[in-house]
Amino acid sequence: MSFTLAAKKVSSRNMQFNALMLVLPRFTPSTHKMMPIGHTKEFLRMAASNKWLMSSAAYYLDFFTVPLFVALALCIAPLHLGEALAGLLTWSLVEYLVHRFLFHSLYRREHWTHHLDVLAFIGISSWKTSSAYAGLLVLAWLTGLTSAFTGVIVGYFFYISLHYVMHRPEHWAYRFISGLAVNHDLHHRKGVEKNFGVSSPLWDHVFGTYVRAPALSTVEENT
Repeated sequence: MSFTLAAKKVSSRNMQFNALMLVLPRFTPSTHKMMPIGHTKEFLRMAASNKWLMSSAAYYLDFFTVPLFVALALCIAPLHLGEALAGLLTWSLVEYLVHRFLFHSLYRREHWTHHLDVLAFIGISSWKTSSAYAGLLVLAWLTGLTSAFTGVIVGYFFYISLHYVMHRPEHWAYRFISGLAVNHDLHHRKGVEKNFGVSSPLWDHVFGTYVRAPALSTVEENT
């Protein structure tokens, strides 16, 4: 009897979560205003997942391994600037696409926890990304695309470094990236589905997902 009751509770919980997921991808400033503040906070907590929470070691590892990968790539093959710039541009597109179509869709619950607590150690573990880049370096070496690899991984290093500083205004480097930080802050505001580029707004401009603070304020005033 107790087992049946527990199963019913789990089923009910799953139904509630599915209902939340139907609404969450369409979460806009207007829907935010329709709900009381307490209900909104509970709504967001129920929609989040702690699967991507990690230790500080797993979070910071990339900051040490990525420069090592860059140094290794430069040691095993000469740097071709054009190819490296192409790799850097490729990373910026990958960053945009992953953030928009994976973090805000397929893995929305896991990523949403970051929106609730920007200082928490949340994301894909550095153990996984470092392993992936090690394999990618071997592939790049075998195919003669080491410079492209260097561009990609330098772009990734800029991404994780900028994102780290953006959420820490007290950091000494914050004043140098205030424009990018404002863009990212708008992305976090009230679940706004804009400004997916973290290290650059380039692809937001290309795909029409860039928004400025005055434009967003106008939208909020009209809702």
